Amino acid sequence: MDLTSLYTVIPIDEGLRALKHLFDHRTVKEPSSETLLCLAELVLTFNCFSFGGNYYKQTNGVAMGTKMGPSYASLFVGFIEHQFFSQYHGPKPELYGRYIDDCLGAFSSTREELTQFIAAVNSFHPALKYTWDISDTSLAFLDIKISIEGNGLCTSVYYKPTDSHSYLLYSSSHPSHVKNSTPFSQFLRPPPCPTN
Repeated sequence: MDLTSLYTVIPIDEGLRALKHLFDHRTVKEPSSETLLCLAELVLTFNCFSFGGNYYKQTNGVAMGTKMGPSYASLFVGFIEHQFFSQYHGPKPELYGRYIDDCLGAFSSTREELTQFIAAVNSFHPALKYTWDISDTSLAFLDIKISIEGNGLCTSVYYKPTDSHSYLLYSSSHPSHVKNSTPFSQFLRPPPCPTN
């Protein structure tokens, strides 16, 4: 399953509530939860950027480019997932994992029960909407294709159907460090995805 437009749809008040829950349950109490929440609120509400000579203010969610963006989005989804799994009484996945907005699960229930689970997940929070693929043989998760072979799993590098194997134009609006790191990151990409 994949969450659509996660960073920009997180309601700020609910995101701050998720942060407060985390801060209140940590073992290290300094800085205080109130201080950390105040700082997070500054990042979320004074999120201005310029593009093409114009200035904009993001009024909902978190900018993907902020240092706290991935952690904040992941924490928010985890907070909502915890609520969902504690309230949902139907069949649940035997395996469930998530990396920020990409989820992977394995069910041993019927396809109808799986469809009911997905419908329940999709209707649980109004801002979080999922797309999904169901297969009995293989699925893509991030850049990996996971296939069932015999009694085991096999992995290979996965390229999305929309992947044209093209790279950023240096004249694009991306920051210089992103454009400069493209060759290096592409060189490193295949090794973390083992096959067999």
